[in-house]
Formats: sequence, C-alpha cells, structure tokens
Amino acid sequence: MSNKHEFVNLSYLQSIAGDDEGIINELITIFLDQIPEFTEGLDKSFEEKDWRNVAAIAHKAKSSVLSMGMEELGNVDLKNLELIAKEIFVQEVKKKSDATEKEVKESEKLEKNLKGYDEERQKWINENTTPEKVAELIERFKITINKAGKELKSEIKE
Repeated sequence: MSNKHEFVNLSYLQSIAGDDEGIINELITIFLDQIPEFTEGLDKSFEEKDWRNVAAIAHKAKSSVLSMGMEELGNVDLKNLELIAKEIFVQEVKKKSDATEKEVKESEKLEKNLKGYDEERQKWINENTTPEKVAELIERFKITINKAGKELKSEIKE
C-alpha cells in the first residue's frame, strides 16, 4: 500500500486494519460502491430542492471520505455543503405558509444547531447560502471523489 496519492491517504485505514490487505481491500471496495450513491443522491436531491437530503448525504459522505484520508473534502467541502443545505431548508420553512408541524420542529432544531457555531462560521454560512454555492460544492465533490476513486482502484490487490 502506498500513500503517494493526490486525493487519498490510506494511513488511517492501514492503522485500523493493522495493514491487513484483505480488510483494506474490503473497506476500499465498500467506499467505491458508495460513490454512485453519494453523487447520484446529491444530484437528485439538488434537482428536487430536497435540502434535508442534500445535508444528510453530505453528512454520510463526510465520514466515508474522511476514512479514506480526504480531510479537506470531508472537513471543509462536505461540512460546508451540509451546513448550507440545512440553512436553505430553515429559510424555506420560514417562508412557507403551509409548513407542517414536523417541518417547523425540524427547522427549529436545525436553526438552533446552526446558531451553535461561532460568529465567524455563522457569517460565512449566511454569506454563502445559495443554491449556486450548493451546486458548486456538489460539483467539486463529484470531481474529487471520482479522482479519488481512480486512486483507490489502483490500491486494490487481487
């Protein structure tokens, strides 16, 4: 196993697998199988303006990409995507005159969570909460995850 990749760093995987190539191959294969779920799910949710699902997929993808050593993609891009999608959902529920009780409660919970971030982070979220920024982050994710997938395929040992 090498760590000479541009997008992935397998040192975390190697540490939890104890350098067991079989386990590492299995974890990489599971991750590779998730890529279409993430990319297609984000595209579909964005198209449908299902901001809750955009946030949920970004959250799920974050832990997966972090396990493959993609720190910036996970801790920056996907975290930002998750936060912006949550904020758009909150804003949309506030505008709706026919919001369900469930939507209102979820919106209030998300808003409270978002208000828990420091002032600078909240300012960034407010300045970047647009569907265009969501589209940009999704596109960046798809490009990076596909390049990472190619690197990971080269690591699988038959």
